[in-house]
Amino acid sequence: MARLVRLIDRLTGLVGQGGAWLVVPLFGVMTWEVVARFCFNLPTFWAYELAYMMTGAHFVLGIALVLRRGQHIRIDFLHAGFPPRLKAALDAVVYVCFLLPVVSWMTWRLVEVALRAYLEGEVSGESAWNPVIWPLRTVLAVGFALFGLQIFAETCKCVGVLLFPRREPES
Repeated sequence: MARLVRLIDRLTGLVGQGGAWLVVPLFGVMTWEVVARFCFNLPTFWAYELAYMMTGAHFVLGIALVLRRGQHIRIDFLHAGFPPRLKAALDAVVYVCFLLPVVSWMTWRLVEVALRAYLEGEVSGESAWNPVIWPLRTVLAVGFALFGLQIFAETCKCVGVLLFPRREPES
Protein backbone atom coordinates (compact mmCIF):
# COMPACT_ATOMS: atom_id res chain seq x y z
CA MET A 1 0.00 0.00 0.00
CA ALA A 2 2.89 2.36 0.76
CA ARG A 3 4.14 2.00 -2.82
CA LEU A 4 0.71 2.94 -4.18
CA VAL A 5 0.59 6.00 -1.90
CA ARG A 6 4.08 7.06 -3.07
CA LEU A 7 3.02 6.57 -6.70
CA ILE A 8 -0.09 8.71 -6.19
CA ASP A 9 2.00 11.37 -4.42
CA ARG A 10 4.51 11.40 -7.28
CA LEU A 11 1.73 11.65 -9.89
CA THR A 12 0.10 14.45 -7.92
CA GLY A 13 3.41 16.31 -7.80
CA LEU A 14 4.03 15.99 -11.52
CA VAL A 15 0.52 17.00 -12.55
CA GLY A 16 0.44 19.82 -10.00
CA GLN A 17 3.74 21.23 -11.26
CA GLY A 18 2.49 20.96 -14.84
CA GLY A 19 -0.65 22.83 -13.84
CA ALA A 20 1.46 25.49 -12.13
CA TRP A 21 3.34 26.09 -15.38
CA LEU A 22 0.06 27.10 -17.04
CA VAL A 23 0.58 30.48 -15.41
CA VAL A 24 3.34 31.25 -17.93
CA PRO A 25 1.22 31.02 -21.10
CA LEU A 26 -1.69 32.61 -19.20
CA PHE A 27 0.55 35.59 -18.46
CA GLY A 28 1.49 35.73 -22.15
CA VAL A 29 -2.13 35.65 -23.30
CA MET A 30 -3.19 38.35 -20.85
CA THR A 31 -0.18 40.53 -21.72
CA TRP A 32 -1.00 40.21 -25.42
CA GLU A 33 -4.62 41.14 -24.76
CA VAL A 34 -3.69 44.23 -22.72
CA VAL A 35 -1.16 45.42 -25.31
CA ALA A 36 -3.50 44.74 -28.23
CA ARG A 37 -6.45 46.43 -26.51
CA PHE A 38 -4.82 49.49 -25.00
CA CYS A 39 -1.87 50.16 -27.30
CA PHE A 40 -3.35 49.26 -30.68
CA ASN A 41 -7.10 49.43 -29.96
CA LEU A 42 -7.41 45.89 -31.37
CA PRO A 43 -8.88 43.66 -28.67
CA THR A 44 -8.85 39.93 -29.34
CA PHE A 45 -11.88 37.68 -29.29
CA TRP A 46 -9.98 34.62 -28.07
CA ALA A 47 -8.01 35.86 -25.05
CA TYR A 48 -10.90 35.69 -22.59
CA GLU A 49 -11.76 32.12 -23.51
CA LEU A 50 -8.18 30.94 -23.47
CA ALA A 51 -7.63 32.68 -20.12
CA TYR A 52 -10.58 31.07 -18.36
CA MET A 53 -9.67 27.67 -19.78
CA MET A 54 -6.06 27.93 -18.61
CA THR A 55 -7.10 29.32 -15.22
CA GLY A 56 -9.59 26.50 -14.68
CA ALA A 57 -7.01 23.90 -15.68
CA HIS A 58 -4.41 25.56 -13.44
CA PHE A 59 -6.65 25.32 -10.39
CA VAL A 60 -8.04 21.85 -10.93
CA LEU A 61 -4.67 20.30 -11.77
CA GLY A 62 -3.20 21.77 -8.59
CA ILE A 63 -5.92 20.88 -6.10
CA ALA A 64 -4.53 17.40 -5.35
CA LEU A 65 -1.04 18.82 -4.77
CA VAL A 66 -2.48 21.39 -2.36
CA LEU A 67 -4.09 18.55 -0.39
CA ARG A 68 -0.87 16.50 -0.42
CA ARG A 69 1.10 19.44 0.96
CA GLY A 70 -1.54 20.21 3.59
CA GLN A 71 -2.01 23.73 2.26
CA HIS A 72 -5.77 23.51 1.93
CA ILE A 73 -8.18 25.49 4.07
CA ARG A 74 -9.02 24.10 7.48
CA ILE A 75 -9.56 25.47 10.95
CA ASP A 76 -5.87 25.45 11.81
CA PHE A 77 -6.14 27.10 15.20
CA LEU A 78 -7.99 23.99 16.40
CA HIS A 79 -6.32 21.35 14.27
CA ALA A 80 -2.74 22.48 14.97
CA GLY A 81 -3.04 21.89 18.71
CA PHE A 82 -4.29 18.31 18.45
CA PRO A 83 -2.01 15.30 18.96
CA PRO A 84 -1.00 13.47 15.75
CA ARG A 85 -3.35 10.51 16.27
CA LEU A 86 -6.36 12.77 16.85
CA LYS A 87 -5.45 14.81 13.77
CA ALA A 88 -5.18 11.61 11.74
CA ALA A 89 -8.52 10.31 13.03
CA LEU A 90 -10.34 13.57 12.28
CA ASP A 91 -8.75 13.87 8.84
CA ALA A 92 -9.64 10.25 8.01
CA VAL A 93 -13.28 10.81 9.00
CA VAL A 94 -13.48 13.97 6.90
CA TYR A 95 -11.82 12.29 3.93
CA VAL A 96 -13.92 9.12 4.01
CA CYS A 97 -17.28 10.56 5.04
CA PHE A 98 -17.27 13.86 3.20
CA LEU A 99 -14.54 14.54 0.67
CA LEU A 100 -14.21 11.15 -1.01
CA PRO A 101 -17.94 10.68 -1.70
CA VAL A 102 -18.37 14.21 -3.04
CA VAL A 103 -15.23 14.16 -5.17
CA SER A 104 -16.06 10.68 -6.51
CA TRP A 105 -19.54 11.81 -7.51
CA MET A 106 -18.18 15.00 -9.10
CA THR A 107 -15.54 13.05 -11.00
CA TRP A 108 -18.18 10.67 -12.33
CA ARG A 109 -20.37 13.56 -13.47
CA LEU A 110 -17.42 15.44 -15.00
CA VAL A 111 -16.44 12.36 -17.00
CA GLU A 112 -20.01 12.11 -18.28
CA VAL A 113 -20.06 15.80 -19.18
CA ALA A 114 -16.68 15.60 -20.95
CA LEU A 115 -17.76 12.54 -22.93
CA ARG A 116 -21.04 14.20 -23.93
CA ALA A 117 -19.19 17.38 -24.95
CA TYR A 118 -16.86 15.31 -27.13
CA LEU A 119 -19.62 13.25 -28.75
CA GLU A 120 -21.83 16.27 -29.42
CA GLY A 121 -18.98 18.54 -30.51
CA GLU A 122 -20.00 21.10 -27.90
CA VAL A 123 -18.51 24.55 -28.37
CA SER A 124 -18.10 27.31 -25.81
CA GLY A 125 -20.53 29.84 -27.24
CA GLU A 126 -18.62 32.64 -25.49
CA SER A 127 -17.04 34.40 -28.45
CA ALA A 128 -16.61 34.39 -32.20
CA TRP A 129 -13.74 31.93 -31.75
CA ASN A 130 -16.17 29.38 -30.27
CA PRO A 131 -13.69 26.55 -29.56
CA VAL A 132 -14.70 22.99 -28.73
CA ILE A 133 -14.99 22.63 -25.00
CA TRP A 134 -14.30 18.92 -24.45
CA PRO A 135 -10.55 19.36 -23.82
CA LEU A 136 -11.26 21.67 -20.88
CA ARG A 137 -14.01 19.41 -19.58
CA THR A 138 -11.65 16.44 -19.82
CA VAL A 139 -8.94 18.29 -17.88
CA LEU A 140 -11.52 19.09 -15.18
CA ALA A 141 -12.47 15.41 -14.94
CA VAL A 142 -8.82 14.32 -14.78
CA GLY A 143 -8.06 16.92 -12.11
CA PHE A 144 -10.93 15.74 -9.94
CA ALA A 145 -9.97 12.08 -10.48
CA LEU A 146 -6.45 12.87 -9.31
CA PHE A 147 -7.92 14.77 -6.35
CA GLY A 148 -9.90 11.64 -5.45
CA LEU A 149 -6.76 9.52 -5.68
CA GLN A 150 -4.91 11.94 -3.42
CA ILE A 151 -7.76 11.83 -0.91
CA PHE A 152 -7.39 8.04 -0.91
CA ALA A 153 -3.61 8.38 -0.39
CA GLU A 154 -4.10 10.85 2.47
CA THR A 155 -6.62 8.50 4.07
CA CYS A 156 -4.07 5.68 3.88
CA LYS A 157 -1.50 7.94 5.56
CA CYS A 158 -3.98 8.74 8.33
CA VAL A 159 -4.71 5.05 8.87
CA GLY A 160 -0.95 4.44 9.05
CA VAL A 161 -0.62 7.05 11.80
CA LEU A 162 -3.51 5.46 13.69
CA LEU A 163 -2.19 1.91 13.37
CA PHE A 164 1.49 2.75 13.88
CA PRO A 165 1.47 5.73 16.26
CA ARG A 166 5.26 6.10 16.54
CA ARG A 167 5.68 6.50 12.79
CA GLU A 168 5.28 10.01 11.39
CA PRO A 169 3.21 10.39 8.20
CA GLU A 170 5.19 10.86 4.99
CA SER A 171 5.14 14.43 3.73
